[in-house]
Amino acid sequence: MVPVDWKKFVHPRGVFRLEYPSHWDHAQKDEARSCGFGPHERDDVGLWISLMPVSVDCNRMADELPKILEQVLPRMEGGNIRRDETLRHYGVKADVHKDGEGGHFWLVAGGDVVLFASTQLPIAEQEVWNPVFERVMATLEITREEELAYRQLTDDILTLLRERHPDQDFRADEKGIRGRDRVVFLSNVFREVRGASPERRKEVIEHFVKGLGQSIDLPLGQETWDDARQRVLPLLKPRSYLESTSANRHSLFTDWLSGVVICYALKSKDIFRFVTTADLERWETDAQTIHDTSVANLVRLSWPKRLEGARQHDGSRLIIVSTSDGLASSRLLHPDLHKLFSGPLGSPFRAGIPDRDTLVIYSDRRSLRERTERQLKKDYKSSSYPITPRPFLVTADGIAPAPK
Repeated sequence: MVPVDWKKFVHPRGVFRLEYPSHWDHAQKDEARSCGFGPHERDDVGLWISLMPVSVDCNRMADELPKILEQVLPRMEGGNIRRDETLRHYGVKADVHKDGEGGHFWLVAGGDVVLFASTQLPIAEQEVWNPVFERVMATLEITREEELAYRQLTDDILTLLRERHPDQDFRADEKGIRGRDRVVFLSNVFREVRGASPERRKEVIEHFVKGLGQSIDLPLGQETWDDARQRVLPLLKPRSYLESTSANRHSLFTDWLSGVVICYALKSKDIFRFVTTADLERWETDAQTIHDTSVANLVRLSWPKRLEGARQHDGSRLIIVSTSDGLASSRLLHPDLHKLFSGPLGSPFRAGIPDRDTLVIYSDRRSLRERTERQLKKDYKSSSYPITPRPFLVTADGIAPAPK
């Protein structure tokens, strides 16, 4: 009899989820690479689901699964391979041909993983147990959509890099893409692709690979201080940008306000090369000198000739500083910001940097700031390069977190 009550199982590494009879036990082996389900009172009846040691774009696997299962079945004693239409994902199924057994084998592909499943049960009890196991398998849902998108992005970028820079012998690994003398990290471009419309995906990837091509031609880590001091600029980043597992953890930075830090980068065309603590030692200089020099370079940058904005009925104003140099948010650090904008906005005024390419400055009037700060939160959540949803107060004496 098929049990009525079912229990949910979620894989501890977020690979899949399913439902199984609530009175059954479940077990995990090899750090959950294999998970088993079966009745407590029987050691000859059960289902095991294992992760295959591959990471692939499973959308391209449909033609391969029957071939793969066919190759392994002779030593596993099975046959009669066919598509299993009851599964949520593409999968193939075969019968166990071992003496006295009546279970099945499955290969199921979804996201970026392939799962191998098998059931064990006495052949005399097929009619009792097979419907139950088939019901369990029908609930199986692979939850790797984001990982699949990352795999697809990796494959697309890797293809272009191999075409344009064959001498680098680029290969994918667990960190991203690795060449002969450099590692390409994909977290930032992945966020940008996820935030872009499907029509812009190709454009974003092309721009990223083009930028990498420029950086490959740069003598990274060989700049002299005389060269670097002309190009170093400040970049505002969330503190999470410097997480210990991040590729940016060696970047030189200065703590600033509200979980935001100031990093420093050398700008060459459209490429920013972050300054590291190793650069500091190589140049025989100190962090304060780097900071002062970068801000002085920021001051020399031009402002947009036209500033978009809006004027409210009560006289309050909002101005959007939009630049094409990737340094819009950095202009919040401009030492003359208050002097430049307190005339039209009043003093003090407020500022927001929800992402790298946005600086919004606006009058400190209740109706305007409430609307604007709601939008700051939305822009922060949707951005590929977020900084902070928190507003700042700009006064003649400096900048501080804005009171709520």
